[in-house]
Amino acid sequence: MTIQKALQQGCALLEEAGVSAPRLTAEVLLCHTLGCERSYLYSHPEAELSHGQYVRYGRSLFERLAGKPTQYITGRQEFYGREFLVTPDVLIPRPETEHVVEAALPFARNARRLVDVGCGSGAIAVTLSLECEVEVWAVDVSMAALRVARRNA
Repeated sequence: MTIQKALQQGCALLEEAGVSAPRLTAEVLLCHTLGCERSYLYSHPEAELSHGQYVRYGRSLFERLAGKPTQYITGRQEFYGREFLVTPDVLIPRPETEHVVEAALPFARNARRLVDVGCGSGAIAVTLSLECEVEVWAVDVSMAALRVARRNA
């Protein structure tokens, strides 16, 4: 099976199931399976998937069809121009959460130390620390979430 055919099949499955952004989702899941960038899919549409790659892609598609968020399948989410690890132990950083960072930046630039309570993946804490070069303490009641945040830090 070629990349082009796999994308067509994945997109059709997702579209038929009413998954939002079926083409993008199929592309992201195929890139995750192949370990490549999206540009590779379009520059090598004739490339053949191995049997193992085809099976892994199929599993990813069916996980998505079962309602599992794409980010939990890939284990990644972009936030404020950076890629963060996400697991079911944390909420997926939302684009709207970037507004929290924007609102906090003027205060953070003048702070000596910040605390992110309920840090989850650590996306806000890590982003503010990098953007403002300020000390940020990230706390959460979930040890699993803290492990994810530590890996992201």
